[in-house]
Amino acid sequence: MIGMFRYLVGILEEEERKAFKALIVLNLISPIMDLFGFSIIVYILNEVIREQHVSNEIVVITFFMGSVMIVKGLFDLFKCRIQSQFIYGGTQKLSLKLYELLIKERLMSHNKKNPIYAVTLVRNDAQNCMRIVVSGIEICVSILMIIGYYAVIIYVSSWFGILSCMVFTLFIIGLFLYYRSQMKSFGEKSRKSGIKTNAQITIAYGSFKEMKISDRSATMLHKYQNASGEYAWLQKEYQQNRAIVSMIMQNLIMTIAFIVLGCILLNPEEKISYLLASMVVYLTILLRMMPMANNIVNGLNDVEYLQKSYKEVRAALADFMEIKKEEEESKRIRQKRISFQKGLFVENLTFSYDGHANIFEAAAIDIPAGCSVAVIGISGIGKTTFLDLILGLLHPKEGHIWYDDYDIVTHMDGDGICRADIGDVASYIPQTVYLNGETIRNNVALFVEDREIDELRVEECLKCAQIWEDIIKMPDGLNTLIGENGITVSGGQRQRIALARALYKEFELLIMDEATAALDLETEKAIIDSIRQIKGRKTILVSTHHPSLANECDLIYKIENKRFIRIK
Repeated sequence: MIGMFRYLVGILEEEERKAFKALIVLNLISPIMDLFGFSIIVYILNEVIREQHVSNEIVVITFFMGSVMIVKGLFDLFKCRIQSQFIYGGTQKLSLKLYELLIKERLMSHNKKNPIYAVTLVRNDAQNCMRIVVSGIEICVSILMIIGYYAVIIYVSSWFGILSCMVFTLFIIGLFLYYRSQMKSFGEKSRKSGIKTNAQITIAYGSFKEMKISDRSATMLHKYQNASGEYAWLQKEYQQNRAIVSMIMQNLIMTIAFIVLGCILLNPEEKISYLLASMVVYLTILLRMMPMANNIVNGLNDVEYLQKSYKEVRAALADFMEIKKEEEESKRIRQKRISFQKGLFVENLTFSYDGHANIFEAAAIDIPAGCSVAVIGISGIGKTTFLDLILGLLHPKEGHIWYDDYDIVTHMDGDGICRADIGDVASYIPQTVYLNGETIRNNVALFVEDREIDELRVEECLKCAQIWEDIIKMPDGLNTLIGENGITVSGGQRQRIALARALYKEFELLIMDEATAALDLETEKAIIDSIRQIKGRKTILVSTHHPSLANECDLIYKIENKRFIRIK
């Protein structure tokens, strides 16, 4: 647990470290002032009982301490502000790192995740880690303050105070150890159940048509009921156990109060008045210690509950640091601007996913600059995998993938090791198109800042994608929102907007992975023709199931027996 706290503090950025230090000081000031104020109360009571009268000095001290408590209240308000800034500012900085990991990680790592997991990691887990840090501070401060109160209670009650402190300490430790494993289990199960519950919501949207047609709403409702019911039960058990700790603490104090009172009543009558005064001080101290003991036990249990979030974040940050290290190392390597004057050439390509048979073995294919090339083959044969390889998203076991004189496998050209961005020459349309709920303009220029969008270029790309006539008929034209306010686009329109997005980018090679599958053949042919006319003699590489579209291309390759067979 100490290692967890040290690690999370260690990853804080400079601004958060300053807030962390300020939070420690503020968390100490408030309880120290409490302890000081309570010590003054003990002093006042002892003086009044011993002297049997109230001096002017005692009155002055009393009013002075009242003023001090007002200052303490202001400190508490300031502490709340700093703590909120620390938690949410730290969450923002940490979530930015985790988000950067998600958009920079390798494709194989990306494919092991899903959107719900990603949201949970970037938002929930990041905030939970900051909660762990704050809980750690509160636990440490509460321990220090309890030690201070122990000193006061021993001073007031002597040997009985020592015994009380020992019992109290053992009770706190025992209570934590009893609930520790349960809280850790609740945390792991709750996180998993939360992801599962949110997934059911996304399924209801993603599979809406299939669900309606098959009349499976009752089945979906039952699945959501099970997932959300499990999550609700885990949350209930977690909160209930926290409440039980508080209840036990409170009842323990009352039990001790009655035991002490009984012991006092057994004493001679002349000593009762003096002992009752001591008892008031003793019980008041216990009441002050109760919320701190509660903070310690529930704080420790909260850390156990959030441990799964910590593990996920730590693993993700290890990958993040590896990526940043690679980026730093790559800065020392010569930068090359990739060219595409000759074309793309693949030699001796061998690839397989981990633990699976080879998809390609010593495969070769030539894609000359200025040509249109189709890659065909049965479903699952490796068309998308091939495109991922030539885009540098996957790394082959063997072989070379040349963009002119640059090999993206070995990262070398004729002059040696160098680095280059494939995006300088290639644009890509995936098989599954993503459109957000923003305007058509913003979807075409998705990766461009709003203030930098070229309106005329957006229009040109939409015309090239054979959808401009549809756009101008829409109520708000380019400002039409996709999927919001009841406005939707058809499957074919989605594909053409995605095509316009790919055309918006400067490229020499356009790669389309079944990107026109939702279009009719005539529209497909018109789009291919438009691309070649408007963008000049560009290179087009398509994977397709449509033989008629393939026949429109200059070259056709078929994937067969883990190799490329040229059939045209």
